[in-house]
Amino acid sequence: MGSEEYSESDPSYEDISDQSDSDEDTLDAARNWCGIDQENIAPLPPGLNTRMDGSSPIEFFCIFFDDDIVGYIASETKRYAEVFIEKNDLTPSSKVQKWKDVDSSEIRIVLGIIILQGIVQKPLQNWYWSQKSLLSTPHLKQLMSEKRFSMIMKSFISQIMKQSI
Repeated sequence: MGSEEYSESDPSYEDISDQSDSDEDTLDAARNWCGIDQENIAPLPPGLNTRMDGSSPIEFFCIFFDDDIVGYIASETKRYAEVFIEKNDLTPSSKVQKWKDVDSSEIRIVLGIIILQGIVQKPLQNWYWSQKSLLSTPHLKQLMSEKRFSMIMKSFISQIMKQSI
């Protein structure tokens, strides 16, 4: 196919046209919302121990990032940083020399910043901490410095990349 174009006289054009029409019908059917009988909701699947009726976004987030998961991320980030420091010959002026262990509360802040960066998108990460009011993201500097965020992210991302290989 590639750069080929379809014309209405082409027999394969009809197949594509018919297929998109049926997809459109399916989408229309999916858009038909109906009420839910709150009294007769099916039981929760195994592993899920809460309902989300009227819950806040942070409560929903905490279902997936509970204390155990956040603690695990913190300990693995810390472990990766320690291994990196041990295995590399770092100069005295290296930023990594100033590494301090990360804890669960900092991991929650990092996750929050990552979510914020998905909502408020900027072409360069350092713009989130910019001194220029036009570029900065207010209050982000109060949560965490750019250097600390970058150092945690290097260990955090490196650990994820290593596990996915």
